[in-house]
Amino acid sequence: MGPMSESGRGVPWGLLDEPARARQWLSSVGVRDLDRAVRDLNDLLALGLSEGTAEALFSHLTRLLPRSPDAGMALTNLERFVSGGVDREETARLVADSPRAAEVAIQLFSTSQYFSELMIGDPTLLGWLRGGGDHKEPAQLVAELWADLEQAPNDEAARLVIRRLRRRELLRIGYNDIVRSLPLELVTRDLSRLADVCVEAAYRLARKHADDRHGQPSGDGDTSPAQFVILALGKLGGEELNYSSDIDLIFLYDSEGQTSGPRVVSNAEYFTRLGGELVRLLSDHTALGLAYRVDMRLRPEGDQGPLARSLAGTLGYYETSGRTWERQAMIKCRAIAGDMSLGRDFLDAIRPFVYRTYLSGSEIGEIKTMKRRIEQRTLKEGNAEVEVKTGRGGIRDVEFVLQFLQLLHGGEYPEVRHANTLVAMARLEDVGCLTADERRIMEDTYRFLRLVEHRLQVMFDRQTHEM
Repeated sequence: MGPMSESGRGVPWGLLDEPARARQWLSSVGVRDLDRAVRDLNDLLALGLSEGTAEALFSHLTRLLPRSPDAGMALTNLERFVSGGVDREETARLVADSPRAAEVAIQLFSTSQYFSELMIGDPTLLGWLRGGGDHKEPAQLVAELWADLEQAPNDEAARLVIRRLRRRELLRIGYNDIVRSLPLELVTRDLSRLADVCVEAAYRLARKHADDRHGQPSGDGDTSPAQFVILALGKLGGEELNYSSDIDLIFLYDSEGQTSGPRVVSNAEYFTRLGGELVRLLSDHTALGLAYRVDMRLRPEGDQGPLARSLAGTLGYYETSGRTWERQAMIKCRAIAGDMSLGRDFLDAIRPFVYRTYLSGSEIGEIKTMKRRIEQRTLKEGNAEVEVKTGRGGIRDVEFVLQFLQLLHGGEYPEVRHANTLVAMARLEDVGCLTADERRIMEDTYRFLRLVEHRLQVMFDRQTHEM
């Protein structure tokens, strides 16, 4: 087994005994932390791989590391990937035998520590990604997830089932984003639909448990049970979710009444308990972490209000007590799980509250005050220059401008009433509320900052917006 050839192919076996040569090679492929990389390289070379596998592996490294975002991070994760395999030779060949698999691995290993950990824990995921990640429609994912949940022996096992599916699908979405460079709107749509799937499955399980305990809740004047819908707001409502984001939810049921037994409770109590279990299924910490952080504070009366309200009670609240910021929040309201017809009824009924014929001076003042409050908080924390979400010129600036224009013109132009930021932006230009240059500047800014936000979050699966 000779030294690396002049063409850059082959294995630099001499690097085991020549630290200076090792540092020279590592520097040539873009590594910055040479001391750490020398240790990783020696560990990789000492794993006892066959000559053919090692030569192919280092050929890929020589070709791909200079093009990767962080060559040192990629090398560290590759060494851990191979050394952690049950059969190291076989694990190394997952990368070595396929230029495409090598490209996928190095891109993900150098971009996201979170995705790297997933593949290190289950090397077969690399082959699954190389084959396209087995994309499935939401309805199929819900069916498969529900089938697995029905077989779960207890609540903890059910929580793990949801989290395993989420982790696998996040890896597929990250591959499409980082390796295949799919557009922002497709990535955020897939992230949102994954959340929809998890919420729907958690709702079905929570409702089954509630029915077992209390019987079915009575409907309005007939024998059918009362209906329940989960509404999403914020980025989930707009189908533009982040990799690591809270999901803002509202719980709504259609009619008052009581359950049929064995332990009779009112519909209000039944759906409040159901909603609480749904939240716990998604947000409780487990060996695989949580599925989603669930934020219920955008519901009527916030933390002081009931977790679930009737349709009549919810509409009554907005009619008598709804504030301007709640109109703004409702722009992004979308039914995501449960009884979708109830969701459509609510959205039809709430539309006049959200989109009025005019926006008063006091309402405009409320929006400005809320925006200033967000900016002042960011300034006080000293993050204004590094916060891509709430800093000056950040994501929130674009969203506030568009939502203000939607409230201002939505009464006259129904076509601008859309929950998604990019769609709303295009429609506001179509009706003349934005010039072509204004839209271009905001769209370019929004797309760039959302990409930065995604890269920050996939690094360690953390909810962060700071560079």
